[in-house]
Amino acid sequence: MKEPFYTLITGASSGIGKSMAWYCGSLGMNLILVSLPEEGLGQVAQEIEEKYKVKTAFYETDLSVLASPQALFDWTQQNHFNVNSLINNAGVAGASVFESSDIKYIDDRILLNIRALVVLSRLYLPILRLHEKSYILNVGSMAAFWPIPYKSLYSSSKAFVLYFSKSLRSELKGTGVSVTVLCPNGVRTNGATNVRINSHGKVGRLTELSAERVARAGVDGMLKRKFVIIPGRINWLVLIIGKILPPPIQQKLLVREFMKEVRVTCA
Repeated sequence: MKEPFYTLITGASSGIGKSMAWYCGSLGMNLILVSLPEEGLGQVAQEIEEKYKVKTAFYETDLSVLASPQALFDWTQQNHFNVNSLINNAGVAGASVFESSDIKYIDDRILLNIRALVVLSRLYLPILRLHEKSYILNVGSMAAFWPIPYKSLYSSSKAFVLYFSKSLRSELKGTGVSVTVLCPNGVRTNGATNVRINSHGKVGRLTELSAERVARAGVDGMLKRKFVIIPGRINWLVLIIGKILPPPIQQKLLVREFMKEVRVTCA
C-alpha cells in the first residue's frame, strides 16, 4: 500500500500555523504538527483528526535549539511519514532598541526565523524531490520589504526569508518542488501582537488581517504554486506606496511609526 502524504507545519499550536493546520485538514491533508511543548498541540491534532478524518501526528520541540530540526527530521523518517509539503511557519517577532537588546532576543530571531527554516528546507528537500508535485511554504512578513528601525532583527530576518525563498525557487525550477513565501502584515496571534498592532492606531487596524484569512491565502497560493503572497489589497497598496517614496522619507516615516511599538513594548 502506498504511504499517505503528509503536510508538516511548524508553529502549529496557535496563530497562523494553527489556522493553516485547520485549513489544510479541511482540504483532506494529513498533518504533522510541530510547536513548543505544553502549548496544547496534541489537542489541536486530535480535534482536526476527528473533524476531518485525516491522519495527524504531532511533535513538540524548540526549533531554536541547534539539534532540534535534525531531531524532527529523524523522527519523521523513523515513523515513515511521507512529507510532500513543508510549511515553515514558526517564527518570533518583536521590537527593540538594538543597542539595549539582550543576546537571547538576538539569538531567538536568528535561530528560529532563519536557521531553523533553512535547515528544515535542506533536510526535507531530497524527500520533496521524490514527488511529482511538492511544496515549501515559508512564512515571511511585509517587514521583509523595508529596513525597519526598531525591528532591525525581525525585518532583516524576514528579508532573508524572502530572498532565500526566491533563490531556492529559481534553483528548483524544472523540478516538482514549488517554493512560496507568504508576507502578511499585522495578525493578532497573541497578547504581544495585539499590543504591537494597537500601538499603530488606525494604520494597524486598516492593515491587519485575521489568522484564518492569512492562512487560507497562504495555503491556496502554495497549492497554486505562486511565489509571493501578500494577503489583503490594502497591504499591496502599502507596499506600492512604500516603494515609490524616496528612501529618506521612507526611513523617516518608518522611524516615526515603529517608535510607537518600542514605546509600548520596551517601556
